[in-house]
Amino acid sequence: MRNTIIITFLLSLLMVGCTCRQPHYRVGVSQCLDDAWRQKMNEEMARELLLHPEMELCTRIAYGSNALQCAQIDSFVREHVDLLIVSPNEAEAVRPAVTRAYRAGIPVIVADRRVVGNEWTSFIGGDNRRVGELMAQWILGIQATSSKPLHVLEVTGLPGSTPATLRHEGMMATIAKSQKSKVESSKEPQPVIESVMGNWYKEDAYKVVVDYLRTHKDIEVIVAQNDLMAIGAAEAVRDSKGYGNGSVRIMGVDGIMLGVQAIVDGVIECSATYPSCGDLIITTAAHILAKEPFVHDTILETMMVDITAARPMLQQFITRQHELETMELVSAQYELRWQKVNTDRNRLIVVVVLISLLFLSALGILLWIQMRLKIEIRKEIWPQLTEVEQTLETIQLSQRDVAFAERMKHIVDDHLTDPNLNVEFLGSALQLSRTQIFRRVKAVTGKGPLDYIRERRLQRADELLRTTDMTIQQVALELCFSSPGYFTKCYKEFFGKLPSER
Repeated sequence: MRNTIIITFLLSLLMVGCTCRQPHYRVGVSQCLDDAWRQKMNEEMARELLLHPEMELCTRIAYGSNALQCAQIDSFVREHVDLLIVSPNEAEAVRPAVTRAYRAGIPVIVADRRVVGNEWTSFIGGDNRRVGELMAQWILGIQATSSKPLHVLEVTGLPGSTPATLRHEGMMATIAKSQKSKVESSKEPQPVIESVMGNWYKEDAYKVVVDYLRTHKDIEVIVAQNDLMAIGAAEAVRDSKGYGNGSVRIMGVDGIMLGVQAIVDGVIECSATYPSCGDLIITTAAHILAKEPFVHDTILETMMVDITAARPMLQQFITRQHELETMELVSAQYELRWQKVNTDRNRLIVVVVLISLLFLSALGILLWIQMRLKIEIRKEIWPQLTEVEQTLETIQLSQRDVAFAERMKHIVDDHLTDPNLNVEFLGSALQLSRTQIFRRVKAVTGKGPLDYIRERRLQRADELLRTTDMTIQQVALELCFSSPGYFTKCYKEFFGKLPSER
């Protein structure tokens, strides 16, 4: 933690000292709600923003109002923001405002809830239909242990939002498929599902579930489309007559800290993760603003979280939150200090102008010292910044991702001289389909499989050129480049110099 504070301090110095030379972008963020899941997204964006001082976020919240969100998006357009991040309240209602922004030439990143059509720049969000499938699988698993039809209550989000629609459709389609497959082979009971609307809020879910339980005494399972509504439903069950603790099994969605804490506390049984991906949103925004390649459509993975996974996840949440609070505190403290330094400097310039050329000479010396300080800081800080970025990336990777990355690296490194090393070979070695290998490699490395293979070959080529007597042509052929000229081109793009200049 001490190293983190020192690095954050040095980063703050460098950011302030170099602000005048960096491009400055204003990014508008339109959030539909201010719930715990979006607060987590905002925290992730704030943390990632520390690595992108060229960007400034302006966040506005619609609090569940389509009209307010459309007005806020239009105001961002009038203000000529450089990029817009939108988490829509309802897909169809907000689509016209998103379209107007896109047609005005503003890049638009749609986060979490997909907007109908293709008039947006990039989409980043989870697979809501897959979430619905996990909900159905959990229900069917409970039904398999019962000899009578299971009575299930679904607590849905806002009807017009894509997550509510797709999660419900995914759940019902999976259950229908299960019923169809069993109709001829057995007469097993099938779950009976009814739905109430909780509008994504804990309080709304509590009210509708309490009202529902007044007239229905046979509910055994509740599936809520987010963790907040699941917790509200649990409180409703607790406060309803005829229901005791543990008599109703409850599942949530999102895997946020409140939901994971509820699993640990025994309030709900499980949750399906739904990544908020704030760090990925900022990274994508940086690529778009810098005119660099980016992923047009990013679908994030989801998985079930039960009591076994909840405890380590909760500890990870607490650690991340503590680190973010520390970094924000340190950043704020040094921002205040630098503001004071800038104020004093401006006053000093006025005095210099008024009193004498002597002070101008002193100012020149001060600037020279500042320049030397920048050079020294740059030499010392960048290796540490690289370590910080790697640490932040490692925090985001699950143990499975780490194992996957290590296994993939070994496979690639062992076959760098094999001309058949390609996406199909890698997919076969890792037992993944072409689509899966592209998705997993991109999630773990931030690159496509071919880019990753080429970079590993270039790194091996550089090592061979430095440590052996092999010629450039021999190295190019050894590592399966089509020609020495193509190898030279790739080498220069990657290392910034020709192989002969190594």
